[in-house]
Amino acid sequence: MAKVAITSTDGVNINEHFGRAGDFWIYEVNDQGEYQFLERRGGLESGLSSSPEELHSIKAELVKDVEVVLTAQIGPRAERELQRQEVLALTVTGSIDKALQAYGKRGKFIRNNNLLRSAAGCSAYCGSGSCGGCS
Repeated sequence: MAKVAITSTDGVNINEHFGRAGDFWIYEVNDQGEYQFLERRGGLESGLSSSPEELHSIKAELVKDVEVVLTAQIGPRAERELQRQEVLALTVTGSIDKALQAYGKRGKFIRNNNLLRSAAGCSAYCGSGSCGGCS
């Protein structure tokens, strides 16, 4: 079973940018694509007076126990913050139901694919900066 965080404005579709997300919808999904809703985390308001870097850090901390964040969009700084927590970010839009089913069935491949690269040029679980791509 994998924990997945989703950014959504309506709880039905993946349609929110990570940086604007006030809440994260947390699900648990198995390899057959079956899933269950666990909780809604956050209560963050996009108008907080924190800097973007602080907000990325706060949000990454909120989802540090999940395997992947499915989000409509994410910037490179936020993605690097998630990488530091060893959380993979995937950009996807559309139905939460379809995305969770697909991730459940293909998640193992995605997690183990050594060719997977982030927008920052690092492998999904690099985080150390030793490859030179994170700096």
